Amino acid sequence: MKTYFETKFEALVIDFGYEEALAKIIDILLFQSSTPSILKNKVNKFTDFWSSDFIVILPKRHLSNENFVFALGQYIRLSPSSIDACTLKALLKIDEESVINAIRLSGTIANPNHHSWHILNEIANQVESSRFDGFLDTVRYIQTQYQERINAYKDIKKQLQLDQITAMVFSSFYAYEYLMSDTDCLKIPYQMDTNDKVSVQDIWSVFHEIITSSNIEKNKLTEKKLGQTLKAKMSPFLFSENLNHSLMKQYEDFKRLVAYKIEINLYEDQVISAYCYKLSTNYYLENGQLKLETEAHDSDFFKEKFGVLAAYWQWRGVNTLTDNPYFERLDRGENVESNALALAKTQGIILQLYEVYGIEKAVFEQDYDLCALVFTMLLSQAHYIHDFLEAFKKLRDSNNQHAFSTLAKLMIDGVLIGQNRMPITFATQKEKAIKMSDWIIEGSGSQKVKEMSRIIDFWSKDLRDGSDAFYTEKSFYKIDDYLFALPWMSAQKSFSTATINTFRKMYKNRASLKSETDLMENNLAGLLAKSKGRVYSQYEPSESGVGEIDAIVVTDDKVLIIELKSSYIKSNVKEIYEYRNFVLKKAAYQLARKTTYVRDIFLPSLGLDSAKFSIHSWIVDTTLEFDHGYIDGFLKISFEELLIVLNKHEMFITDMLTEDIAVKNNLDLATLIQNIESDNFWKTNLALIDPNSDFSQTFMMKN
Repeated sequence: MKTYFETKFEALVIDFGYEEALAKIIDILLFQSSTPSILKNKVNKFTDFWSSDFIVILPKRHLSNENFVFALGQYIRLSPSSIDACTLKALLKIDEESVINAIRLSGTIANPNHHSWHILNEIANQVESSRFDGFLDTVRYIQTQYQERINAYKDIKKQLQLDQITAMVFSSFYAYEYLMSDTDCLKIPYQMDTNDKVSVQDIWSVFHEIITSSNIEKNKLTEKKLGQTLKAKMSPFLFSENLNHSLMKQYEDFKRLVAYKIEINLYEDQVISAYCYKLSTNYYLENGQLKLETEAHDSDFFKEKFGVLAAYWQWRGVNTLTDNPYFERLDRGENVESNALALAKTQGIILQLYEVYGIEKAVFEQDYDLCALVFTMLLSQAHYIHDFLEAFKKLRDSNNQHAFSTLAKLMIDGVLIGQNRMPITFATQKEKAIKMSDWIIEGSGSQKVKEMSRIIDFWSKDLRDGSDAFYTEKSFYKIDDYLFALPWMSAQKSFSTATINTFRKMYKNRASLKSETDLMENNLAGLLAKSKGRVYSQYEPSESGVGEIDAIVVTDDKVLIIELKSSYIKSNVKEIYEYRNFVLKKAAYQLARKTTYVRDIFLPSLGLDSAKFSIHSWIVDTTLEFDHGYIDGFLKISFEELLIVLNKHEMFITDMLTEDIAVKNNLDLATLIQNIESDNFWKTNLALIDPNSDFSQTFMMKN
């Protein structure tokens, strides 16, 4: 019996010929319906495809095509039982490299227990291929090394038997002892690979993983139990009382635990995921050691670009500060500057959410006031920066003392003014809500407390619920009635990233997502109208199968077509490349169909001769990955870059750092296309700034 794809392929050959039929059949598999209706409840579509007769006689030039390689990888990953050995052997004879790359792209290297490895090892025993054998040897070595790291981590974790409060205390000790510097990357105690530096963000993530996976208090947490734990685990280090060898060893073992977990995470990301998804990265064994071979490539300047965009939204927030309803109620006391900066950052985040993501309301399981949801957390962050980090650094530098002596002095100074300045802060949720309720501007006193309690609950990670919400999206840990914060971690948080990922990752299936997408597309149309062309937004083609075109701009001799995509901010290599392979490549496929439609049908329907137009098609996306790269022939750019240029804000850094207002050039579609495709915005602005600078504070001081 013929497979679904055999039948489809034969029909395509009749209509288009063999070569084009192969191109179309792989597009149908990857980019059209997720599962053809005829296959539902019967067989995985990738299994059906790779079981087709035309597969084993594929010409090498087609098997080596990126889409065929990726599709083979999906077959290996998603096959419900086992892959077909005969098919794989036939494909190995056609092109070994493509099969090896497909295995890599399947991502199964991270899972040595995946059922495909049994078949792949059998194939290696049946075929003569030194290259395939060498690849499998490399994979086995990587998997063994990875498992050894995991086992070492599990062993030390089992020995430590940390409870969650102690894990928080030790994490904060570690932060104050080693991370209180101005560098983003550093060497850490017991580091496995001393040739590399570890990012602060990597350490922060490890703290979260250790805390959330530590032993949970079986009984309800009481004030007495909390006090006993802090007296036993925190006070000895701060005041040198009852500090015995066992406790010091426990803290040293915690440092080892951090180092092991850092090594595991880096191995997952920089070795396993890089080898799986970045085909320009190649590992091989030489004299029993793993060697890296990677193609040279230009830097993507991700961090620097992220810094430019962060500066832009802070600049926008400062410039529109008085538009925020909280401005009139801003505390004008001694903390007026930090409070104003927190409000400016809030305003920037609100503008970013609305203009880029189409988000104007905080609607989740409950509704929240968006400004209050963000502003209260940024005020809390300002408190941690001023009263903990800056105070700690000032005490440490003036007395030239060890971190623990400085922490003790910081804690005592806090007691004298009625503040908790311990290495971890804690309070009941009710106490916290009452203390922070003055930051809410609407309602009676009791209503403010109730609203603040809801906001605190929203930004808290309940350590008993078992969910995997990342601390980067949360501000507090919660155990029963108690809330905990790690001051250093709270101070370092990017609330722009946290807020975006809360909406787009943690609550990605919100009912309001469709209306937000519509608003994104409307915002884009409004921006494009500034380019002095005729704008067609959310255009529905007359032909079926083309799909809605997000934006078309037409002038006398140019056409711009845009496919708009939105996502969250990625945190690792796997997320980045899966987004490229599953979302951006599909966007390119859709854009190709839409470009053909605009050229052959849309323009003629307007009475225009397509031959007289220069057609430009872009993937416009909310992420920075693969920025100004080409995905299957289509330029991929950041929505925020386009927004800045269309708003004529491309010289905002010059405006911010100097007294002169840069001259804004008139914008037309030809100029826009030239500027974007020549990468002028980034070339100009990356040369101007230090991405570590606090631009909003610079601007506020100047004004």
